[in-house]
Amino acid sequence: MLANILYTRPTIEQALSALDKSRLKLPILNPRALFDDFESQPVTLVELSQGPWSSPVADTVMLAKFAMCAKPKRVLEVGSYRGFTTKMLARHTAEDARIVAFDRDPRHGEAYRGTAWEAKIERRVGDMCEEAFVQDMPGSYDLIFLDADHSYDAVKRDTEILLPLIAKDGLFIWHDYANWGRFSRKNGVPEYLHECSRNIPIANVNGSWLAVYSPAWASTDGIELFNRACNSDADKAGTDPWTIEVVRG
Repeated sequence: MLANILYTRPTIEQALSALDKSRLKLPILNPRALFDDFESQPVTLVELSQGPWSSPVADTVMLAKFAMCAKPKRVLEVGSYRGFTTKMLARHTAEDARIVAFDRDPRHGEAYRGTAWEAKIERRVGDMCEEAFVQDMPGSYDLIFLDADHSYDAVKRDTEILLPLIAKDGLFIWHDYANWGRFSRKNGVPEYLHECSRNIPIANVNGSWLAVYSPAWASTDGIELFNRACNSDADKAGTDPWTIEVVRG
């Protein structure tokens, strides 16, 4: 009953969420500690995303930075909507990189359709299920970006379908690890990722609504890198603001 009421009254839920200070529990990752060249990788912002479901600018820029640093050859975006993030990924990956943009709405991809970037993008339409990715071999993607249905059940289903598709040294990135939609049950991303983090290393990318995981972090060297990136002094309370190097989104 309460969820139904709050679903149509987002301002009330926003006020309630502001009181919920303990919801986000993942460690915070400093991307500068993860990638040596994070700061120097350029991001080109030509146009702003349109539509209520579009990712915030800070998140698309952060995602583009990750793509520039990780240099993926195969990218999968699930929940591409109008395609502005897809286009951003196409712009910030190598010329021979290929991007699969998946969405259940047949209208998706208007941002890049008819542009030069369309040649890099394979556009797929369908409902989320294992059969939708039967053509993709395990470990076939270097970067997966999940930004579809954010309800707990949906993000759990989607993650379980997609995790086997990530390469051993790839990056799996979730959007909307953020403090909204808890009471209306629109957003169960934080709750599901907290459960996942008991078994695999996941962190919230500082300055963003992104959460990230890599199978490479399961190794001894990988978990050391992960822990180092998540224990940057720059994010500790009381640090001199003139010396903080963490991005503010």
